[in-house]
Amino acid sequence: MDRDILDIPEVFRRAFEEEWEKEEKEGGEGDDGGKKDQGRGRPWWANRWLWLLTVFLILLLSFNWLVTTYTNWLWFTALGYRQVWLRQWTIRVAVFILFFVVAAAVLLVNWRVAYGQARRTRQAFRLRLLELPGVNWLVTAGALFLAFVLALMASGRWQQLLLYIYRAPFGRRDPVFNLDLSFYLFELPVYRFLQNYFAILLMLTLLGVAGLFAVDNWPAAQRGQWRPQQLPALRRQVALLATLLFLLWAAGLWLDVYELMYSTRGVAFGASYTDLHAVRPALYAQLVLVLLLALATAVNFFRLELRPLLLTGALWLLVAVFAGNLYPALLQRYSVEPNELAREAPYIEQNIAFTRLAFGLDQVDTRPFGDLGELDEQDLAENRDALQNVRLWDYRPLQQTYAQLQELRPYYTFSSIDIDRYELDGEVRQVMLAGRELDPRGLTAPSWVNRKLEFTHGYGVVMNPVDQITPEGQPFFFIKDLPPASTVPLEVERPEIYFGEMMEEVVFVGSRLEEFDYPSGNENVYSSYSGRGGVVMDSPLKRLAFAFRFGETNLLLSQYITGQTQVIFYRQISDRVRQIAPFLELDNDPYLVVADGRLVWMLDAYTLSDHFPYATPTERGHNYIRNAAKITVDAYDGTVTYYLAAPQDPLIQAYARAFPGLFHPLEEMPAALQVHIRYPEDLFTVQAQQYLKYHMTSVQVFYNQEDLWQIPHEIVEEGTEQPIEAYYVILSLPDEGQTEYLLIQPYSPAGKNNMVGWMAARNDPAHYGELVVYELPKQELAFGPIQIEARINQDTLISQQLTLWNQLGSRVIRGNLIVIPMNDSFLYVEPLYLLAETSELPELKRVILATGNRIVMRETLNMALAALIEGAPSVDEVVAEEPPAGDQTEPETAPPLPAGATVEALVQSANAHLQAAEEAQRNGDWATYGRELEALRQDLGRLAELTGGNE
Repeated sequence: MDRDILDIPEVFRRAFEEEWEKEEKEGGEGDDGGKKDQGRGRPWWANRWLWLLTVFLILLLSFNWLVTTYTNWLWFTALGYRQVWLRQWTIRVAVFILFFVVAAAVLLVNWRVAYGQARRTRQAFRLRLLELPGVNWLVTAGALFLAFVLALMASGRWQQLLLYIYRAPFGRRDPVFNLDLSFYLFELPVYRFLQNYFAILLMLTLLGVAGLFAVDNWPAAQRGQWRPQQLPALRRQVALLATLLFLLWAAGLWLDVYELMYSTRGVAFGASYTDLHAVRPALYAQLVLVLLLALATAVNFFRLELRPLLLTGALWLLVAVFAGNLYPALLQRYSVEPNELAREAPYIEQNIAFTRLAFGLDQVDTRPFGDLGELDEQDLAENRDALQNVRLWDYRPLQQTYAQLQELRPYYTFSSIDIDRYELDGEVRQVMLAGRELDPRGLTAPSWVNRKLEFTHGYGVVMNPVDQITPEGQPFFFIKDLPPASTVPLEVERPEIYFGEMMEEVVFVGSRLEEFDYPSGNENVYSSYSGRGGVVMDSPLKRLAFAFRFGETNLLLSQYITGQTQVIFYRQISDRVRQIAPFLELDNDPYLVVADGRLVWMLDAYTLSDHFPYATPTERGHNYIRNAAKITVDAYDGTVTYYLAAPQDPLIQAYARAFPGLFHPLEEMPAALQVHIRYPEDLFTVQAQQYLKYHMTSVQVFYNQEDLWQIPHEIVEEGTEQPIEAYYVILSLPDEGQTEYLLIQPYSPAGKNNMVGWMAARNDPAHYGELVVYELPKQELAFGPIQIEARINQDTLISQQLTLWNQLGSRVIRGNLIVIPMNDSFLYVEPLYLLAETSELPELKRVILATGNRIVMRETLNMALAALIEGAPSVDEVVAEEPPAGDQTEPETAPPLPAGATVEALVQSANAHLQAAEEAQRNGDWATYGRELEALRQDLGRLAELTGGNE
């Protein structure tokens, strides 16, 4: 018995002596390797009380998970996506169990073996901490805990593993290794994950093994008298684990070779000259040496041989330093940089090609815009549809306007303003709209009953044309009020909004208490939910489960809850969609559609990757994107439907194979919704940003960055600039007569303010998804947006008016400056809003129009167009003081009525001028329109004097 423990604390000495005496009385020296409990003669795994305690703790800790899993299963079943949930749940659980079993087996086997071997070892100064009561279970519990953590980490990668299982070919190969690109999208990420996972597992195992031997030999180690290399059991186990670690290291080096496709060393993203001629050979050399290291380590399993291991390690270090670091740096500095264009040209070419492919820019149709011309009356006449749909309402001040005019009650709020187009009375009109959602925080006397049972949904939608304003500077509404009243052939038959952008409260519908619909005079209108958007709580178990999940004890106590009551949760539409398909990235701008009398949300979803070879990533790190799916969510019953929008995308193909029945062909979308499909803004923004650089397809031009572009800026408030956001317009592309719905982004040269081109994404079904770029002639000047802003500020009359408004207790808000291509010229439009210091209601007061050499500001778009064509002054001071009735040009349409004209004659003359002005507007004759408006104003003025005199 080892008694040389005089230098340890007294309390430890007594504990060890008691334990040793107990062992000696029982006739054992503790050499059972930990297979029996101390002093009880039973296997450590046969203690049923410990097992019962373990099971109880597991159930207690996993209770919340069990409840959430059960209620989610009910929710997926109610929505008709049970199989989707089962597939996701199965793959997650299977991955967790698989990696838990593997990790637990590796850790337990190695740690239990080390534990037993360490206890059998007899050395001087041995402290024997491993023989303390409870250490046996501590080793096992530690291994299981680490296995649980590692398995939890692995289960978070279930999407990568799922894509690997259902991977689909891309159909194009990389230029270096001649592998299908699906290798990089599906296989390489999984191989890297597995390499990292097992490297961590083996490292933890090795540390645990070494730690068990070290703890049991602590006094000897303190005195420098412990020789671990003299312990055969420790040597063999460490050698085996280290050999496996070296093999994993070699596998990592093999993966490093393929990951050179993501190198940032060269001029462009991807494998460069230095990577392929210096780094790759160095990686192969290191790979061979690491394999030799593994072999040299394996020899130590049989006998102690450190010299080959040290020599091989030293050789690897030399190769890593000189071949892996020094030589690539020297090659880059003295061979590549002096001849950079010649050396890097093939790799720049690959970067251009693969970046354009990854972001869908390889199919961009580039067209010359042609010589620039002056905007004239004929251009306006030929673009009548575009002028009828010029967006005067900026979504930011319009959000405030909606809130002030149409929220109507403090518990209503509007989600973000959406932009869309509708065919009304045979004409396509661009409109802005928003759903009136419920915000329970606005209830004056909130209670559980009114928050959960009574005030359950929003109601109605508000819609206005983008180009019309009232004399008070407010939007002219197509649909407004409660219940929704429509002035156009567009009825909202199901206006309730149970699912929206801001609906997050869990509610219970179909109870004995009717639900509030909308206020009507001194009374309220109520209804009962008849949809299928929730889970019917038709059993006590379901009520109990949801009560636990949401902490709703009232759910068990309330007399209003029946067997037909539904619990509605996941009401926020993006959250609802993600619950079903968490592998899709959603666009930030869902939009509301009125279709067949119902309100339906439409969302765009993307597949993303950061493993596309040679493709330059965005700021978020992604270097591949596709608008893979279109998704609809019914605002009333919450029905979610997924449609394939990019069936050629290998990522969405893999997901479609993994979840059969989840995605429907786009052709199956109802026709009333198909006409509202639009090109998503987030995707267009990413493509527009990448195109700033990757419109250059010439290697030399790209290398020199000779033709780099930028997003132009605009002014939103005095002194505040921001990049111009992409915007939707209705117009016909140059040289194409058909009017269509487009998403547009202007461009400027880098470091300059003039306009150099513009990109358009086509939205109508015949050409949906096509990208067209018009490049302006480089020898001519086309004003950029910020240059137009500068001209506005430099115009004496306009700047005086803006300064005056800002000094009279109001704040001028400058709306989005929109550049509208018209034939061979451009029309620049910027609305101006006034917001009084004592009001939260912005009013649209002026419209600024500009062309190449003219700029005007008027109260309405039509008046500004007339003034622009006639060459009138930038500001008509008379108009600024009078109601919006016309400009101040001299009438040339008809001689004035005699001074003694009667009231009847003046009325007839005014009606005639009004009809003539409307006819001129329809014909696009803006000069005649302005003259007729002036004549009408004069008739109305004389009529007012005449009637006032009679009074």
